[in-house]
Amino acid sequence: MTYLKSNYLFEQLSPENLYQHVPHPLLIADHLMTPDNLGALIRLADNIGANEVCFLGKEEDHRLGKVRRAAASSRDNIRWYFSEETDLRKIIPAGKKIVAIETADNATCIYETQLPQDVAFIVGSESQGLSENLLGQCDMVVYIPVPGPTRSLNVSHAAAVALFEWQRQMLQR
Repeated sequence: MTYLKSNYLFEQLSPENLYQHVPHPLLIADHLMTPDNLGALIRLADNIGANEVCFLGKEEDHRLGKVRRAAASSRDNIRWYFSEETDLRKIIPAGKKIVAIETADNATCIYETQLPQDVAFIVGSESQGLSENLLGQCDMVVYIPVPGPTRSLNVSHAAAVALFEWQRQMLQR
């Protein structure tokens, strides 16, 4: 077996053809504190083909140089911005279903839940998760089962699991 550059492999496979059949997802993050997490979400959104990332909170609360470094080349490939808006329907285009990735009493297992084609995923802050106000605005809430002793995922890891599970489901339809 020989190593193959990812650009070559994906050029041959054309995974972007997914978007001939389904809309691009949107990613929203609520009041993140760590620049590395913001950058990782920008990179992840670029990887999955999302149109944009919206960070809820104030831009001036972040060290944007560190965010840009963590995002690497993705920082220029995808629209990302900050918003202090608390009404998600004012941020998210009409028709998109809002799916929270969160542990909550009404959450369903992501692997047992049919995710919507036209989706906006929202993740909570590193320490507080999603507020009840934001959870109440979501169309569905999914959790990711974590079998190890540390029962919480890093926010960028949780978003990656959700986005690639969404992609897997869309490719099977």
